[in-house]
Amino acid sequence: MPDYFTPVLANPYPIETDYEITEFKYESPILLRREIEAVKTRGDADDAEYIVGADYIVSYRLNGGPPRLVTVPKGMLTDLASVPALTRFLVDRVGPHLEASILHDFLYVAWQDVPGLAPRREDQKFADKMLNAGMKEAEVNSFKRFVIYHAVQIFGWLSFKEPNPQRYVHIP
Repeated sequence: MPDYFTPVLANPYPIETDYEITEFKYESPILLRREIEAVKTRGDADDAEYIVGADYIVSYRLNGGPPRLVTVPKGMLTDLASVPALTRFLVDRVGPHLEASILHDFLYVAWQDVPGLAPRREDQKFADKMLNAGMKEAEVNSFKRFVIYHAVQIFGWLSFKEPNPQRYVHIP
């Protein structure tokens, strides 16, 4: 059984509610692990989970202000890009949007790890905007970016507001 934990982290969400995300940059490469047991225990219809193998960092600015960082912690579980199987002919789980998708996964669960924070629409919107900014930086074509961004805006609230107790695992 995996050793789940809750990281100690700073609030990754901005206080501002009216902003433009600028100068988004990937500051570190993403390292993913896929554990042998995750592959062995999944069913034919299940996607194996991956683990972020090292802290993953991005930077950005709000309205041209000072640089800010978001650190996705080592040990976060991810399903890569959360794309329903029936739509993978259009957008797959892996592609130039992958790093932005994993950042988005983190921002969809991080509210649970900040004391006193509850799921708020403005934090979900920030996560969605960061996904879009990350896809632009990765030069995802405008059609796929449009599809992905609008899909999470329309359907994302259902998963954003739902607590997930199994979001991080200890890894060596």
